[in-house]
Amino acid sequence: MQVFRGRVSNMFVLPNRGHVRQLTQVQGIPSKGMTLSIRDHRCKVVEVGKNTTEGKAVSTRSCLTGQRVAPYGHVLVDWISGEPAPNEMHGQWIQEDIS
Repeated sequence: MQVFRGRVSNMFVLPNRGHVRQLTQVQGIPSKGMTLSIRDHRCKVVEVGKNTTEGKAVSTRSCLTGQRVAPYGHVLVDWISGEPAPNEMHGQWIQEDIS
């Protein structure tokens, strides 16, 4: 089984729900309850996003131009060990914590 990971491309907060991390270059499939880490910080997946076109957690569909894009998706997380600053996350890998 492949470990889930993705590069953070964008992030925002959904009030009273959690923190959304939009990901690109996704490997593996995220699941609710999964623990993730980014640098020295940990979070738990509260909800897994679903692409509105395909209904999948990770999409590989081409963009409107027909060009292939890296696998992408998003997860809603709740921070366990303190949220890192945005400049510590953008472009960084967030991945399943299997320790």
